[in-house]
Amino acid sequence: MTLAQANPAAKAPVSSVQVVVGPESEPGQPSSARCPEGMGAINGGFQATTFTRSGGGDPYDGVTVNAPFKDGKGWSAMLMTGKVIARAVCVPEAQAPQAVVGPVSEEAGLSVARCPEGTKAIAGGYVRETWYKNGYGESLDDIIVNAPNDSGTGWAAKQFHGKTVARALCS
Repeated sequence: MTLAQANPAAKAPVSSVQVVVGPESEPGQPSSARCPEGMGAINGGFQATTFTRSGGGDPYDGVTVNAPFKDGKGWSAMLMTGKVIARAVCVPEAQAPQAVVGPVSEEAGLSVARCPEGTKAIAGGYVRETWYKNGYGESLDDIIVNAPNDSGTGWAAKQFHGKTVARALCS
């Protein structure tokens, strides 16, 4: 079915979907939103509550983690220096996708979390292994790829300078 053929009246069942909000992190520390027992994440994200700025007001923080847990049962987020709140969208475990983790990339290289045969990536994210900063602690790095690969059989992540690890939720 192409997008143009989608039935606008069809609705996904939401009665069993639960959004979990993690605690606000300490500066530069992770926030984790863990799904309740018997549930797994189908997606997630974050809200920055503080984002460090330079003396001139320009942002120089960076989102260093925005990814499902390795076991697929929640979502984690972290800023380089600011505070963040992670959120996870959880469904019953029987409906939850399988989590996979890619290899650590080379410097400025691509990491791909490959889905098992017969499945496709429905969500994903990244965890930084290294993150470059200048002498003032300002970010000199950024995530430049955070998306499904072209075939949809995995999730790709890449940093401008550093090393990263892709994570995918596959169904």
